[in-house]
Amino acid sequence: MPDPQANLSPITLLTLQLLASAALVASMLWFMWRLPRKDPVAYAGWAPWLAIGSAWAGLFALVGAGLLWVLPYPDRWLPVILLLLCPAAVGAAVLVFWVYRGQTNPVAATMHQTQARFGLTLGVLAALIAYAFVLTHKALFTPVGV
Repeated sequence: MPDPQANLSPITLLTLQLLASAALVASMLWFMWRLPRKDPVAYAGWAPWLAIGSAWAGLFALVGAGLLWVLPYPDRWLPVILLLLCPAAVGAAVLVFWVYRGQTNPVAATMHQTQARFGLTLGVLAALIAYAFVLTHKALFTPVGV
C-alpha cells in the first residue's frame, strides 16, 4: 500500500498539522465553555493564583523568546519556551476566564481577568517570536532542543 503522505509537500504537511492542532484546541474550548455550572464559586480560589501565574509565565516566556537571538545555544531553550512557558501562560489565562464566566463580582473578576489578558497576550507574543526564530534559523522538520 503506497504512503498517502508521499505525494504531499512539506509545507502542505505542516499546514495540515497546524490546522488539526487549531481544530483540536477550538473544539476543546468549545466543550469547556459548554460544561454545566454546578457551583459558581467552587474554583474561585484558583483564579488569583492562575491569573498571576499566567502573567509571570507570559513575561518569562517573552523574555526568553527575545533572548533566543543572543543565547549561545538557543535550541536548548526552545522546548522550555514553546512547550512549558507559553502553554502555561495561555492555559492559565483561559482557566481564569473559564472560572469567572458569568461571575457577578465585578471587582475581583476584573482584576484577575486583566492579569489573565496580560498573561495571554504575552504568551501568544512569545510564541510568535519563538516561532519566528525557528522559521528564520532552522530548516523545516528538523529536531529542536537537541
